[in-house]
Amino acid sequence: MHKSNARLEEDLALTVKWKAPIVITSLGAREDVNTAVHAYGGITLHDIINNRFARKAVEKGADGLIAVAAGAGGHAGSVSPFALVQDIRAWFDGPLLLSGAIATGRAVLAAQAMGADLAYIGSAFIATEEARAIDAYKQAIVEGDSSHIVGSSLFTGIFGNYLRPSVAKAGLDPDNLPQGDAKAMNFASRGSSEKKVWRDIWGSGQGIGAVTGVHPVADLVARLEREYAEAKTRICA
Repeated sequence: MHKSNARLEEDLALTVKWKAPIVITSLGAREDVNTAVHAYGGITLHDIINNRFARKAVEKGADGLIAVAAGAGGHAGSVSPFALVQDIRAWFDGPLLLSGAIATGRAVLAAQAMGADLAYIGSAFIATEEARAIDAYKQAIVEGDSSHIVGSSLFTGIFGNYLRPSVAKAGLDPDNLPQGDAKAMNFASRGSSEKKVWRDIWGSGQGIGAVTGVHPVADLVARLEREYAEAKTRICA
């Protein structure tokens, strides 16, 4: 279910207390959060899935946007990254990050070429030694590719992308999932009271085919850097 107002205020108080320099918000931009963060000199970035939500976030004071395009892990949009970045850049020249199936240095360069300032990578970092995800989750990412991702609004009421094996393991049919209701958002699986999203139903983006093993974060970053440089050299040659 949605966090209570008391819990939200508690989280905001801790954020202000420790003066987090960058605060990422999602599922509804809040002007009070932006104002509180700005008061101590921090900046806010807001997750959006379409151009309409992007405008709302900026109107409410967000400094930058994270465009969560089709193919992103967890809660995700359905708009092509090409179209989403294009629509936003038609009116917004502030910080723009792109998320959605980015797991290689080549994809990072592509995000910048489309007009994003930064690429936003999530799923690839789950399969690293430092990540606190359980081993089975990491291994499912290593063994998976885009065909192992299933999109559904069942689990939280909001459309998201999840690893097919985890859905099946929870006792649900990945190919026949009923629609969820955003008004009744709940983070326990609708199919089993004992299974919970994120803990048992694992979010993942479509770019995991590039993940071939569980390695230290430093190794992943080095790979991304190498692939980025190679792609840039090839294009500029």
